[in-house]
Amino acid sequence: MKIFPAHPLPPSRETAALPDTRKPSERREHPRSIKVMRVARLKHIQMHAECLGMVRDVSSGGIKIDALFPLEVGHRISVALLDDQELTGEIVWRDGRTVGVKFTEEIEVDEILAKPGIRTDGQRSRFARFQTCQPSRVTYNNHEYDAVLSNISQRSAKLLCDAAPKMNSNIVIRTDANQSVAATVK
Repeated sequence: MKIFPAHPLPPSRETAALPDTRKPSERREHPRSIKVMRVARLKHIQMHAECLGMVRDVSSGGIKIDALFPLEVGHRISVALLDDQELTGEIVWRDGRTVGVKFTEEIEVDEILAKPGIRTDGQRSRFARFQTCQPSRVTYNNHEYDAVLSNISQRSAKLLCDAAPKMNSNIVIRTDANQSVAATVK
């Protein structure tokens, strides 16, 4: 049976030069007690590219994300959970598609994870939007129309289409033969 002290002992002269072999979760500067499953927009600053990411946990000093494009240690990225909120940082570790990002400056976790609210200009904050130019099909009143999906978020999308559905009409958006989503025009 191994017994571990509640607080690690300070390094002795013999152990001070040894490499830090603790797991990344044990080397954290800030505790990561908040587990989340939120979609975020990731922007690779040097490559000017963006993709989706799934936030796994967050602290005042950093964030753990599953990224949908390859990121490497040392890359600088920005993370947005809402359109009007961007956090910048650097990839400090990587395990497959999961990365750890150290923020440029500490954040208030509760503010970052809060539901979208009313901004000072009176507009409501929105979930992060992604620009795209995806050919699509829209079904409205049993007719199909060509469309272009121009941007998308967790809860909404903007389409360019010849169809003129009325407000609150139900439509179906299809981006390929296997994927479709029901939506309401707003």
